[in-house]
Amino acid sequence: MRAWTIRGGSQGEREAIALDQGLVIAGWKEVGNLSACKSLDDVGALVKETYPDAAPGTLTSWKHQLWRFLTMDIGDLVVMPRKFQQIVAIGQLTGPYEYRADQPPGSRHVRTANWRVRDLDRAAIKGDLRDSMGAYLTISELTRREAVQRVTTLVEEGHDPGYTGAVEPPTDPDALETDVAEAGTRQLTARDLIGLWGWSRRTPGVTEMVDQELAVRNLTVEPHFNSVRLDDLVTVSSVSDESEATDEGPEPEPTLSSQSSSGDSFKKTPADQDLGWRIGTLPFARNVTTITIDGELGLAYSHMVESDFSQLPVVDRNGRARGVVTWQSIARAKLTGRGDTVAEVTDRNAPTAREHEELFSRIQDLRRHGFLVIVDADHVVTGVLTASDIADQLKLRIEPFTLLEEVELRLRRALSRFNRADLPARTKNILENNKQITLGEYRHVFQDSDLWKQLNWPFDQQNFLDRLDVVKKFRDSVAHWDVDAPEAESSAVETTRQLLRLLQLVA
Repeated sequence: MRAWTIRGGSQGEREAIALDQGLVIAGWKEVGNLSACKSLDDVGALVKETYPDAAPGTLTSWKHQLWRFLTMDIGDLVVMPRKFQQIVAIGQLTGPYEYRADQPPGSRHVRTANWRVRDLDRAAIKGDLRDSMGAYLTISELTRREAVQRVTTLVEEGHDPGYTGAVEPPTDPDALETDVAEAGTRQLTARDLIGLWGWSRRTPGVTEMVDQELAVRNLTVEPHFNSVRLDDLVTVSSVSDESEATDEGPEPEPTLSSQSSSGDSFKKTPADQDLGWRIGTLPFARNVTTITIDGELGLAYSHMVESDFSQLPVVDRNGRARGVVTWQSIARAKLTGRGDTVAEVTDRNAPTAREHEELFSRIQDLRRHGFLVIVDADHVVTGVLTASDIADQLKLRIEPFTLLEEVELRLRRALSRFNRADLPARTKNILENNKQITLGEYRHVFQDSDLWKQLNWPFDQQNFLDRLDVVKKFRDSVAHWDVDAPEAESSAVETTRQLLRLLQLVA
């Protein structure tokens, strides 16, 4: 058994027909009968004949989607996200491909299905599976992270058991493109995505380069790899939204005009992405303890006292945020003669935020409340960001700069012990032109055997130079405040500390 996502039209126009008549419908109203197509190339020829002016990337996407529709097996699961609603329908294919020429355009490519669940709350689906269902494609396959078993459990039990295993990345950018073409989507971590092009940190230059590479391949990524932690999952798919022919012609609808079913007004193209810091890049608490709105108040007290929580998110049965319990909200309720239930002590005006939001736009809320409840597109609680998290992050980002500053200060002090005439010519030239000596330049000084002997330092010269090389490289990598905090290079930070300890003894 396999599992597929099949959308009901750019405006959900096919959803009612599909559910009422027990069908899944592919759209592509201009394309004729596909019954004679025996291969992907056959479908491609028919699509190209129908849309001679369409871009090659668009034709490739459409032929793969229609071939998926033709080759799905009876018994496969199909998921139809409902447009502008926070629910999905899940069915099971019961019949082969049919072309119904007597039906209205856009409803002719069909397969029969038994819709076993018609209104499953999207919030019942874990975020990673929900993201893979949210691809900008009409037809895509749900392949990795035990998707089939999880969709089956959603049908039978109404909840998603989730998946905690690793995700093996593609071997290179071409493999990523192939995976998206074949399945419609490909999930991988942000770290693995930039790693396909040989990078480990998300500097502004790396972000721009990867965005450009994705655009050349007609790929998009949600959420943007710059707005999540390095080890969080992102979903890569074709850049087209509702990738089928529209009433206006063969070109897919522009991404910016597509309103998402999860409530976002617009989706951004890579070129629109702000390169600033996002909430999602911070290491806040993500396995967060919550209490349901109809839960036991005593349980809320226990969680807060035992774990020393200042706040406890309140959710509905599917994990959607309904407010927060704080010691202040408990006190306010008690002072007004209430406070016997979770609902009565809940502060329903608690601040919430999405991971893609700019960090500094929410600093005032953090100062005022001391926390932000982090929610996803369906308002499901995914974490809590506290003022303490910001303080810890500030230390991580500032400490490397203070270490490097003191290292350079002490190296400069050591340099002043030499007669300028004894220094290497390039170093003298820099000093004579009143320019700053760089960490790389200090190596030329300390590798000179005569100068090293003058210092009379009780260190091994080569070991010192090796440390200096690591610190120099680290200094170059943190010259800008990148998305990723310097703890991503913890070994380099430790080497910097070690070099500083040595210099503190002698300079």
